[in-house]
Amino acid sequence: MKRLKIIALLTALVVAVLLCCVLFFRQPEKAFLPADLSHLPPLQTGDWVLRMGVETDSRIIRQMSGGKYSHIGMIVALQPEPLIVHATTGEPQQTPSDGVLITPLSHFIANDRAEYYAIMRPQFLNAQQKQQIAQSIQQKVGQPFVLREKNQAHLYCTTLIGDEIQRVYPDFQPSWQYKNTPIFTGEYLFPKAFVDYPNTQVIYQTP
Repeated sequence: MKRLKIIALLTALVVAVLLCCVLFFRQPEKAFLPADLSHLPPLQTGDWVLRMGVETDSRIIRQMSGGKYSHIGMIVALQPEPLIVHATTGEPQQTPSDGVLITPLSHFIANDRAEYYAIMRPQFLNAQQKQQIAQSIQQKVGQPFVLREKNQAHLYCTTLIGDEIQRVYPDFQPSWQYKNTPIFTGEYLFPKAFVDYPNTQVIYQTP
């Protein structure tokens, strides 16, 4: 009986130590604060907004792609505030939080979901084409997030935008990357393909 009490006390002590370690080393959650947009240059429908997320999966995407950003969305409206359509698996402060969503830009680049961000302008598209693409991706809001390789049905952040651009502008040919890992096998489209695409302009990036 005495031995069982000692084992129980040691077990409780180990659990307490582990709990203290978890609480001590855990990264504190950032409080949600909408981003200030007053410093941004004039925006246009069709602009791309790229961000580096704060979650572990964002760091994995950045490492796998060799790029700087983990997520991309597109501006589809400017009034009464800029709105982004994007496909994601979990967007804080939003219900539903996954699938194809429409999110205010001030939330999309807020400090609780973006370490840093950039805004790019695809100069190979004219205003009419950008408007057409914006309207078509808005019609996908509510559809589920689907992460599959190039030759299968897919709907994730880059393909949401890339497939619609290609439908309107068939010459759009971003570079897909082949991956052979326990998580990814096949060709995937990463935000880096948009950053590297010719005839685009970075109109703003986090200092």
